[in-house]
Amino acid sequence: MINNIKKESLIAPLNNKVVKLPELIYLSMFAIYIIANTFSGTMFVLSSLVSSSTYLISELSVIGILIKILLFDKWDLKSISIILLSGLILWQICTTSSEYLFFYYYVYIVGAKDVDFRKIIKVFLGAVISVSVIAAIASLSGVIINVTIGRLLESTVRYSVGAVYPTDLAARCFYILLAYTALRKFKFTLPEYIAAISFSIMIYALTDTRLDFLLMILIILITIFKNFICHIIEKIKINIATGTIFIVILLNIVLAYLFKPSVHLFQIVNKVLSGRLTYGHEAFKNYNVTFLGQFIYQNGNGGVHNQPFDYFYIDVSFIRVLMMEGILAFFVLLAVIYLSYRKFYNEKSFVLIVWLLLAILSSLIDQHLYELSFNIIFLGLFADLSYWREKSIE
Repeated sequence: MINNIKKESLIAPLNNKVVKLPELIYLSMFAIYIIANTFSGTMFVLSSLVSSSTYLISELSVIGILIKILLFDKWDLKSISIILLSGLILWQICTTSSEYLFFYYYVYIVGAKDVDFRKIIKVFLGAVISVSVIAAIASLSGVIINVTIGRLLESTVRYSVGAVYPTDLAARCFYILLAYTALRKFKFTLPEYIAAISFSIMIYALTDTRLDFLLMILIILITIFKNFICHIIEKIKINIATGTIFIVILLNIVLAYLFKPSVHLFQIVNKVLSGRLTYGHEAFKNYNVTFLGQFIYQNGNGGVHNQPFDYFYIDVSFIRVLMMEGILAFFVLLAVIYLSYRKFYNEKSFVLIVWLLLAILSSLIDQHLYELSFNIIFLGLFADLSYWREKSIE
């Protein structure tokens, strides 16, 4: 009896530490990756030291996540084999396209198994906000360039405040507000409403980015009608909801493919989408859709340009993954959307479905759906969501 008591007193604390170690590994690697990736989206990236360091840090963080997956997560041999094989295929796809964001996202989705999603969001917010504040201070003090740009035939001046482009700053702030609101379960106090509205107006005044401003206001409105919206989500069957999502995504792609500048209806839609149909169509015109991805040379407006250049950039997330990562990766993305929606629905985490829907809506125009320093909703696929489970919706 005495021996048993001694063993329990010594072993139990150790076991508790072992239980927490996988989560600690994940959150530490995640924080490192998010910091590096966020820095790469600022004008600090003009420094060769920063650009090379962020790539190296991203690679090393993946090793840490693989250690968690292989040594601590309870996957059977078949699952481990599928995880590793899928990872190798995605690595090859991303190597071909020279864009590794999709691969990193895959690793962090799998690695998030049994990690508290609330802690993941807190780390995300802490890392992204910290780097963004540092970049803002540096740009305003002249350490890095504060990119300024105007709209064609308009007097409006748009500021990036440390980001590589004003729209990137707006998108980042939209996702920050969205993650924070999800952490608060879409419930705001009066001071939070005032802060959220003020924040949204400030970002719009700086960046003149209409889409993200409207999405930020939509987030605030959803907090007011949260119970009503969640009740509607609960009533709609999973297959109907995800089927509708996929139809919208398909229309987003088909419109770009069929785009004709001479057709008045296309002109209207293209203007609403800030010219995205033009460049989406150009991608389809100049490149074939491949199965395992391809490299597409692009010139974006981000950063500083000392001479005129031919602008071409695929902004729309779904067209981007289809053209650059290929058909296989595109269907993997659709599968992740479906599985995430199903998990959130089955676990009655309806506010996470709202997050997912808003992220998809934003990604019909922007390219940040599978960029971890912007959107982390898919990490909930294997993470612990107990904090968001709704017992009942009033």
